[in-house]
Amino acid sequence: MTVTASGAKPFALPRETRLRGAGEFQAVFERGKRVERPAFVALWIPTPGRRKAGFTVSRQVRGAVQRNRARRRLREAFRRLGAALPPDISVVFVGRPLVLRMSFEALGQSLGDVLTLLRRQGREPGSRPGRPPEAT
Repeated sequence: MTVTASGAKPFALPRETRLRGAGEFQAVFERGKRVERPAFVALWIPTPGRRKAGFTVSRQVRGAVQRNRARRRLREAFRRLGAALPPDISVVFVGRPLVLRMSFEALGQSLGDVLTLLRRQGREPGSRPGRPPEAT
C-alpha cells in the first residue's frame, strides 16, 4: 500500500469528504431527496459549506463479499468524478444488484449524469431532480 508524506492514501477519498457516522447517514435518509437509477439510488440534502458522500448497498445484493465489491465500485466511480459534486451537498449512494453486473464505464456515466443533475439542482431552487418540472 502506498502512503503519501501526509499519511493519506493517494487514491482514497479524503476523510473530510466522506459521510462516516450513523447520524450523518440517517440525516440524509430521513430528509434527503431521491434520484433513482437502475444501478443505484442517490439521496441528497443541502449542507452549506460541506461536500460529503457516503456509500451503502441494498440487502438485495446477497453476501458481504458482493456488497463490499458493489460499495467499492460505487466509491471508485465517485472518486473519479467527485469534483463534479456541488460544494454544498451531502449525498448517499445506495447500490442495487445491477451495480455488479454493469460495466464500470456505464456505472461512471450513470453516476456522472446524477452529479450533473445535482449540480443543476443546486442552481435552480424549487425544482426536484429526476422529475420533470410541474406545470403551472
